Amino acid sequence: MRTLFIGSTRRGYLTLQALLDVADAVVGVVNLAQHEHETERYEAPIRQLAERRRIALREGKSLHSPDLVAWARDELGAEVAFAVGVRVLMPKALYAAFPRDCWGVHDSLLPAYRGFAPLNWAIINGETETGVSLFRVGEGIDTGDILVQRRVPIGPVETAPEVYEKICAATVEAVREGHRLLRDGVARPAPQDHSRATHTCSRTPADGLIDWHRSTAAIFNLVRALTFPYPGAFSHFNGRPLYILAAEPVADPPVYVGRIPGRVVKVLPAGDVEVLTGDGVLRLREISTDGTTRRKPAEVIRSVREFLGPGPVPPGGPPATTAPL
Repeated sequence: MRTLFIGSTRRGYLTLQALLDVADAVVGVVNLAQHEHETERYEAPIRQLAERRRIALREGKSLHSPDLVAWARDELGAEVAFAVGVRVLMPKALYAAFPRDCWGVHDSLLPAYRGFAPLNWAIINGETETGVSLFRVGEGIDTGDILVQRRVPIGPVETAPEVYEKICAATVEAVREGHRLLRDGVARPAPQDHSRATHTCSRTPADGLIDWHRSTAAIFNLVRALTFPYPGAFSHFNGRPLYILAAEPVADPPVYVGRIPGRVVKVLPAGDVEVLTGDGVLRLREISTDGTTRRKPAEVIRSVREFLGPGPVPPGGPPATTAPL
């Protein structure tokens, strides 16, 4: 089965490796450029992998090149395509060019969490499970028939980068299984139940601003969903952004009947700092003043008279780190 790979990112690289292990007929690779601000780059590893295996290669930011379809369909004779880590819209001329269709990967158990940043949103919403769906690419966004799904548990304190590692492994499994089903002629894609669909909107770095009036659980979920290499949950201290990279809810905290959410109530000898929330106390374990450099909170916050709270959002939002939402 002559196979075309379209993708980017580490997850795409791992998936291409797996496809090459099981699919001797990988005939082409479309290596998509990642976002400019990402520091973990996989354009070179994907290129080198294709070149080592002497596989036809195309590179760029867009899938709208008029000759891409002719190259994939006519020159390479690709029968099927797998798209992993694709963050641009795919034109119909391309996804409809393959006799055995084009199959994309989405980080959720579709039809739930269609749209942007499904992994981050799942953690923000306190979900205990997410997944990977291998679906037929079509006109709608994440609406196509599902070929393979893999469930991925979300632990109560797991961060987005930790869950992402499991998402990568589940993606490799799903694509390998999908390839086998298509190759053997036993694929049975199932239509999605659109009445059960849920959707997510896009996120910007500025959306990580912490509202200390919210519950401890909600703030903790935001922190673990956005920690590095994502843009980060942040507050303000002395008028400047303060990024919370690691935190934990305080179990059985004192009952504060005089409560100012955002007020520091304890500076611990080990360097942690405890802050009032809308219903409890959150212990800050690791912070940053620039979005990347890790520090103990007490290096910056030294008094129980201090306050974390509203402040100006920097132009364009907080500094971008490595992973888009």
